[in-house]
Amino acid sequence: MLDDLPDPPLLPPWLTEQDLDYYVSQFEKSGFRGPLNRYRNQERDWERLTALTGARITRPACFIAGSRDGVLKFVPDVDLVEYMKRWVDDLRVCKLIVGAGHWIQQERPAEVNAALLEFLSTLQN
Repeated sequence: MLDDLPDPPLLPPWLTEQDLDYYVSQFEKSGFRGPLNRYRNQERDWERLTALTGARITRPACFIAGSRDGVLKFVPDVDLVEYMKRWVDDLRVCKLIVGAGHWIQQERPAEVNAALLEFLSTLQN
């Protein structure tokens, strides 16, 4: 999956060598099995979650993503954000942060926090 992605010559500004060392140390302790199991289970999800076919998200919702997030392009010729909107009855905030990628909360924490605060301000006490 990552073969077509270039290795960056430098770490991005939001990821320091110390951060990377910490992540490596944690994965060396516990392995990468947990994060990978989520993806390994996708076929089973399709089988076991058929009762959710056609289900809608009826609670107040917020969607935040980076415009460069590769996940948004997983289905060719489909705008997944617009597709998602069809299934959400009360989408109060929908933000695509231009120029940001998949790790949006690390890349643009101030903008993510502002969007979350905007969403939270729409909720009643």
